Amino acid sequence: MHLSLYDLNIIQTVLLFIILYVLVRKKFWLILRRTINVCIHGLSKLVPKSKKLIVFGGENGMGFRGNPKYLFLELVKIPSLHCVWIAKHPSVVKELNDLGFEAYLHRSLKGYYYQLRAKLAIHSHALNDDFKNQLMGGVISYNTWHGVGLKKVWGENKKTFTYKVIHDPNPIRRFFGMLVVKTNMGKKNYVVSTSKRVSSYYPSTFVVKKDNVLELGQVRNDIFFKETDEDQLIPEWYRKNKVILYMPTHRNKGKLDKDINEVLDFEKINQLCHDLGCKFVIKMHLYSSGYVPKEFEHIVDISKEPYDPQFLLKYADMLITDYSSCYTDYLMLDRPVIFYCYDLSEYLSTSNEMYYNYFEVTPGPKVKTMDELIESIKDGFAYHHETYKKERQRVLNIFYSIDNQRPVLEKQLKFILNDLLKLEVDDYKEGVRENRKHQNIV
Repeated sequence: MHLSLYDLNIIQTVLLFIILYVLVRKKFWLILRRTINVCIHGLSKLVPKSKKLIVFGGENGMGFRGNPKYLFLELVKIPSLHCVWIAKHPSVVKELNDLGFEAYLHRSLKGYYYQLRAKLAIHSHALNDDFKNQLMGGVISYNTWHGVGLKKVWGENKKTFTYKVIHDPNPIRRFFGMLVVKTNMGKKNYVVSTSKRVSSYYPSTFVVKKDNVLELGQVRNDIFFKETDEDQLIPEWYRKNKVILYMPTHRNKGKLDKDINEVLDFEKINQLCHDLGCKFVIKMHLYSSGYVPKEFEHIVDISKEPYDPQFLLKYADMLITDYSSCYTDYLMLDRPVIFYCYDLSEYLSTSNEMYYNYFEVTPGPKVKTMDELIESIKDGFAYHHETYKKERQRVLNIFYSIDNQRPVLEKQLKFILNDLLKLEVDDYKEGVRENRKHQNIV
């Protein structure tokens, strides 16, 4: 069939209209959704807040752990406070309910109610990660964050919506864009830092005032300095034996991850661990995947197990990582760290930018091949942790001030109670005593 020039023009015009319709329709629904979110967020500020109601959330709504968990376990002891955990998965709600605590899904009726009524929200990620952020416009946000990372996020990451809005040269687009950005914020917003160096880039990262960056440390690290009942949740074989923990991060949320069988030579590792009398334990990131063979006696994959990563760090004799922030906490234990950065150049070009020069803040051997990794493991044990010891302390001081290299729960509670809730610390201690009497604990 022969088409005339006129027919071709008609077809091209129709196709152009179809393409424009698809593009405009997609943008229309995006603009409409964002407009609705902005309106709901604004209206949520009008809902009266309960001065003694605190909602907690963490781990993208998918877990009861991290910094908010330990603040929750202390604040829930105060009878005058109403503490509610908000989650995004039924298993988390069930876990807390089984422990006798109040918890609801973020999209349940009671979840909606408590998120709208809470005066204070304590969380470890963004409001939209841990809660239904459209309902949190009138809340005081106390973001504990979830580690001292190398990778730029939020307002510092050029790939994010927040960064693009802040740096948009068009004032009208920037104005309306900021309305959307602010739906991920509360009425007042605080973020917890760990040192002066870290605090220097948090205002631009989290879009908060400098005075609202609080150098109060990471409560989750307090477990490094004491024994708790939770220690017993870690298997005895892990606590009692020599363990090498491999805990890498993801590449673009797992999209660029190599299969772990391409990264590790399990036969060589198993033989090494046999010679050294240790276990090689693998904890992959939740975005990562890959099958770890089960036939190797000295290699254990616990990626699917619900063990708290901080306790895994606590009992590990050596840590192997890449660009994960887990090592910044592990430095408090002053044990060997190996950086297996087999794809460093590729990672730096395709993933997030970093706040630091990678080589400045990685106090341990940087290895790129399997043979180099094997030799570094041998050296790490052979020299009794002395190699890189001064470097570990230097880098620890960058990420954690001296005051935050020790338990920090008490000073965080003091700030929350005195400055945010206007409740005296003595009231907290008296509340705990009364609570224990009620439970026949004392």
